[in-house]
Amino acid sequence: MYSLIGVGVAFIVLGILISRKIDFGLALLAATAVLLLTSEPSFTSLVWVRDILVEHETINLVVVILLIGLMGFIYRDSGQVGRIIKELRLAVPDRRMVIASIPAIFGLLPMPGGALVSAPMIDKEGDDLGLDPVHKTFLNWWFRHAWFSIYPLELGLIIAASVMGVNLYYIVLFNIPIFIVHITAGVIFGLGRIEVKKDKIDGIAKISHLILDFLPIIVALVLNGLFGVPLFLCLLFAVMILLLQNRAHYELAQIPNVLRKGLSTRLFMAGLGIMMFKGVIERTGVLLPLVEILEGRVPLVFVILVAAFAIGLLVGHLPAAAGISFPIFVEMVPDPNFQVVAAIFLFVMMGYLVSPIHLCIILTLEYFKADMKRFYMRAAAAFTMLISAVIIWLLVTGTFFMF
Repeated sequence: MYSLIGVGVAFIVLGILISRKIDFGLALLAATAVLLLTSEPSFTSLVWVRDILVEHETINLVVVILLIGLMGFIYRDSGQVGRIIKELRLAVPDRRMVIASIPAIFGLLPMPGGALVSAPMIDKEGDDLGLDPVHKTFLNWWFRHAWFSIYPLELGLIIAASVMGVNLYYIVLFNIPIFIVHITAGVIFGLGRIEVKKDKIDGIAKISHLILDFLPIIVALVLNGLFGVPLFLCLLFAVMILLLQNRAHYELAQIPNVLRKGLSTRLFMAGLGIMMFKGVIERTGVLLPLVEILEGRVPLVFVILVAAFAIGLLVGHLPAAAGISFPIFVEMVPDPNFQVVAAIFLFVMMGYLVSPIHLCIILTLEYFKADMKRFYMRAAAAFTMLISAVIIWLLVTGTFFMF
């Protein structure tokens, strides 16, 4: 019982620090310190900390997170994002597809604040199509997150697969029907009533340019997904390609400065905090009493999925929510497979998607001066369709019965 009290205090500390905008990684490390003090206040805890720091799993995740952040920085800092958008407008004839593709592209590029960067572009396209601020907000939010359930470079997915010890690409394949429903819901409720407008295009030439712009990401995914090259090596190679593509922008002497700015201390601390939190929970076994209390009283699947949705909703940041939830659930699920992990991730993502503290929603509403209540009313139908599809898919595949 004392260990459960420690867990409760740790989560209170975590919640307070996150609500006060303390870096997520530092907040997780503080919560980890509380867990250690309440469960193993001895020299053993220091040995645990040392062991976790040098584990291959910890080093790998931290390096992957840092390199994804570096890629995003270079894409943005070099101006390559702007070139992608210009080429997209010349490659796609239907203006409705352009306005959906802009936030979707920023969802693919690993860069913070992408929703705010894409908002001015959505604004211009939306004015040409006669859209109101709420409609623009919906499109910017919905299509930006369309990829998140299947994108192998999405940090939340990487954290889920790494912490739970399952193959990332199995989760991706399992989630493809949900991705299709996400796009379909966006087309029906976001694009369906927009008047069709078409431009003259230079399709083949510009599409080839787009492929070159995305070559670093394509190469990384092919090497990792098809040939099994470790992800950190694939990302390192992708960064090198990206720098070569922008060699006119970056002189050789500037590379150390690019690395200094692009390798984020916050992302480093986040990766470290996630693995430290997971490692301490595993070693202390602090959640075992909770599992014993719940066993036979409440279905485990209900507890886990409701908790996953709630964490996503309350945290409002997908990598952070994954970093908090999966270290807990890895101890509650005896033998997790990719379907179970995919189900938990989808519920975390659903909570994050509609969270009132979701930064993409807040920034986009503020930019377009849109009303939050009207935004949620517009989003309700699309979100209902999406979460219904998640529940049906988990029932059809029998995933609900695997917990």
